[in-house]
Amino acid sequence: MIQTGPKTRLHVICAHEPDLDPRISWTAQTAARNGYDVQTIGWIAGRVAESSETDDNTLRLAQDSPAKSGFWLMAQLARMAGLPALWAFAVMGAPFLGLWLVGTIVLLPWRMLDYVAERLGQHERTTRPVERMATRIRAWLFWRVDALFSGGVVRLINGLNAYRWYFLTHAGAFARRYAHWLEAHPENVPDVIHANDPDALMAAVLIKRLHNCRVIYDAHEYGPDAYILHTTPRSVFFTYERILMAHVDGAVTVSPPIANKFNEQYEGRPHFAVVPNASPLVENLSNNVHFALDELSRGRIRVLYQGGFAAHRGLEEVIAAWNDVDDSKAALFLRGPDNEFRKVLVRAAQKAGRLNKSVFFLPSVSEDQLTVAALEADIGVVPYLSHIENHQGACPNKVGQYMQAGLAIVSANLPFVASLLERGECGTIYDDGDDQALSATLNALIQHPEKVAQMGENGRSFARTHYNFEAYFLVLDNLYRSGETGNQQELMASIARG
Repeated sequence: MIQTGPKTRLHVICAHEPDLDPRISWTAQTAARNGYDVQTIGWIAGRVAESSETDDNTLRLAQDSPAKSGFWLMAQLARMAGLPALWAFAVMGAPFLGLWLVGTIVLLPWRMLDYVAERLGQHERTTRPVERMATRIRAWLFWRVDALFSGGVVRLINGLNAYRWYFLTHAGAFARRYAHWLEAHPENVPDVIHANDPDALMAAVLIKRLHNCRVIYDAHEYGPDAYILHTTPRSVFFTYERILMAHVDGAVTVSPPIANKFNEQYEGRPHFAVVPNASPLVENLSNNVHFALDELSRGRIRVLYQGGFAAHRGLEEVIAAWNDVDDSKAALFLRGPDNEFRKVLVRAAQKAGRLNKSVFFLPSVSEDQLTVAALEADIGVVPYLSHIENHQGACPNKVGQYMQAGLAIVSANLPFVASLLERGECGTIYDDGDDQALSATLNALIQHPEKVAQMGENGRSFARTHYNFEAYFLVLDNLYRSGETGNQQELMASIARG
């Protein structure tokens, strides 16, 4: 519903470079087309002198930009958790201060002796050997204790350290800078904040407490399963998220399996609706000679993978499976940014004797060109390994891009993707636990080019009528305006009808 009257000011925020995730730009651009006054606010990693704002109304807060104090952040978090600020400081700060004082007092005589030895030039002969011995004994005791718990002590320490970085150094730093920027620019205070992922949620909830705006939480993954954390104890993460989500007005995630996990974990408070990674519609799609694959394919069926090259995405399995594919009838193309893992795949294809014969690696293209770049292919592959916890609710961007480009889709058994291919009659699923399944599926398909073409047409029609970001934006529009998702069931029913 395009807004009339005064525009609602919407901030689409993320605690990283906004360009890293196209879902962020999809949200901002679609909201702007629907009448919202949109500003995207992200984060520049590293030491950067100042924040920067671009012509597309995107603000990138710099790591070294002015920020609220750390004490301010702790006080705000304490209030969020329902604790008076002074009592929270006593609870959180007193133990650390006490330990520091005890350690200082206990070690004071030794520090004095060490200082005297250093002044007399006897440091290496007297106190330094004792310090080395103490370090060795401490390390030996630590690893002995860790062995008693089968490595549990190290896992706990590493997990807590990861959380300290994530909550305070990362999410907390972004929240402090966002709050400071709004204090300096009160004319930009939003009506609604769309917070992408848990590291931006802290900032959104803090601003809500200060300015009484609506907060919509967009979880792109199920947090504890995400690669960036995936640490223990999980209870720490759940506690963090539960405290923040008590202040959220609405929530979405990318697939029904993930929504179900959230709704079960947090008992539907808030209820998570589904806004999948369905690519926005690309108007006036036409072939671009820059992406033509005819010369390389030489009349063969063109099988395409587009995306990042990384471990656990099933790409090594794709290269291995290609050894059993009839490459007189099909050619494999892999397009993505160059990195070390891409080189691993290139070497694997070269070792198999198929590099630049039936396996070709293509240069990457910008996100907005991926659908156009896929037009020349016939089959799109989604090979993510389904046994990996973080993939079980996956909703890859490439599915919608393949559909719009008119490709038949061959995917590993990812539950939501499987349901889409079934509803759209636009692809087939293979069992990625079976080493022969992918090659068998491809060999069967390439025998029937007419079936491949029909699946591609079905997918293109399904994407244009149902599976696109504009259709699902209705869910976000309702959340922005009222916190309700009244049309969610209707939307899902329309997809089911295909």
